[in-house]
Amino acid sequence: MIEQKSKLKDKTAINPYVSKLASKLMRTAANAEMKFDSTGWQLITEVLSFAAAAEQRMSEQQDRIAYLEQLSVTDELTGIPNRRGLRLALGQALSSSARHQEAGVLGFLDLDGFKDINDHHGHMAGDAVLRFVAKTLKQHVRPSDVVARIAGDEFAVILNRCDPEQGIQRLRTLQDSINRGKVLYGGTRIPVKCSIGTHPFSATTDPGDLIEAADQAMYHDKEKRKGRHLRTA
Repeated sequence: MIEQKSKLKDKTAINPYVSKLASKLMRTAANAEMKFDSTGWQLITEVLSFAAAAEQRMSEQQDRIAYLEQLSVTDELTGIPNRRGLRLALGQALSSSARHQEAGVLGFLDLDGFKDINDHHGHMAGDAVLRFVAKTLKQHVRPSDVVARIAGDEFAVILNRCDPEQGIQRLRTLQDSINRGKVLYGGTRIPVKCSIGTHPFSATTDPGDLIEAADQAMYHDKEKRKGRHLRTA
């Protein structure tokens, strides 16, 4: 019997619930008027082994589901959230803003001349530029903020719990950092330029309106930058 109990312990140690069940079964069997022979203990062992294996499969399936869910909200190239991930993060940001009565800022960023980079240097160079932008954005925001790639060369930044004026200034400073950047690829330094649009949000902000406002502000900034470029050309 001692040997059978030892086998039960070995087979159920991987799962606290099964281990608890094993202990209960062994106590019940030990106190029962009908004593179990080796066949009875073997049957209990097999039942608990089956329960442990089923529990393990359920855990593996849950891990797999969590992994697939993470893939569905992550941009494969840069490793940051994609458009779906941004919408989920924005919903959480607005909910938090409502709970704590705090404001934040959404920024939309679009690369200037990205098509020319792909045409002149190749798509691998374009990918290197996209990874550079994602890395730069992540390095210049707080862990509580969110950086996402929402389209080919479009990115978004959610600055949570910040003063709107300070948040907008932070995003403008971040734009300047990217516009001073160069990506070394194939022996060539590729300059990186971007336009940005910002819009504050609060507890009562509609997410659709917020996205539209930031998007329009970004296109307005792009047109201004094009105008300045033409005047200086």
